[in-house]
Amino acid sequence: MDLTNRAQQATRITLLGAAVNAALLLAKFTAGILGNSQAMVADAVHTASDFATDIAVLVGIRFSRKPKDIDHAYGHGKYETIAAAVVGIALLAVGLKLGWDAIHTLFHAVGGQPVTRPSQAAFWAALLSIVSKEILYQKTVRIGRRTRNDAIIANAWHHRSDALSSIGTAAGIGLAVFLGAEWAIMDPVAAILVSALLLKVAFMIVKEQVGGLTEQSLPREVHDEIETISLSFPDISYPHNLRTRAVGQTVVIDLHVRMDPDMRVADAHTIVSKLEQKLRDRFGEDTITTVHIEPKRNASVQ
Repeated sequence: MDLTNRAQQATRITLLGAAVNAALLLAKFTAGILGNSQAMVADAVHTASDFATDIAVLVGIRFSRKPKDIDHAYGHGKYETIAAAVVGIALLAVGLKLGWDAIHTLFHAVGGQPVTRPSQAAFWAALLSIVSKEILYQKTVRIGRRTRNDAIIANAWHHRSDALSSIGTAAGIGLAVFLGAEWAIMDPVAAILVSALLLKVAFMIVKEQVGGLTEQSLPREVHDEIETISLSFPDISYPHNLRTRAVGQTVVIDLHVRMDPDMRVADAHTIVSKLEQKLRDRFGEDTITTVHIEPKRNASVQ
């Protein structure tokens, strides 16, 4: 799949997500305010962060699809990493704010201040959110994995976290609505659970994207696979000094190998070119490879 097709698929699913989030945002705020539900208002703020990160992802896609130029020899893929990091940071901020507000409400409730009982409108809005955001998660994560786009996958988890948070919201509101006023305290309790979930997902996203921005190597199993592919060529031995990183969707591989010092340069070049193509076949046609050839020392020391 070429970069243009990937970008088009990513753009379409993100625009769909933005439209769904805009509709849910309006429904949740209305239900939360009119239905006297702090948990639903908290959920609405979460959806607002979803909408904002949809915009950030769209901007990231727009810049990352730009072709390589003299100032960006490895392309503009890091914009995707930045967009995914923005998603994580937004989620982190929302989680902290929602948790703080809910704890504040509980503190006053313990002190004797009554907690307002929510209405059924907030409960039904939560159920609507659960169904729509889970469907959106399934569609988004499928395209994110197909296009190998970290920003889209992170945004999919943002949708999933919204669906899961709405489950907690629905449970808390449902207890408060259907079991009586004495259960109204479950509304801010549900908001705290939502906050904890958001913080966990946010931490995972930010941690992964910081690794990408700081040139973290690809996982050990990827290194093992690269070495195995290299050794599948009989004339290549002792792959070493392997360095890898990701620039958005693009894998960058820097590798040293040893070959027969008496081999003709043209023959060695042909073999290494086949190795590079095999690596592109495995990790994507846009994979950037640099293979440095060293002379094999002797039979005992490769």
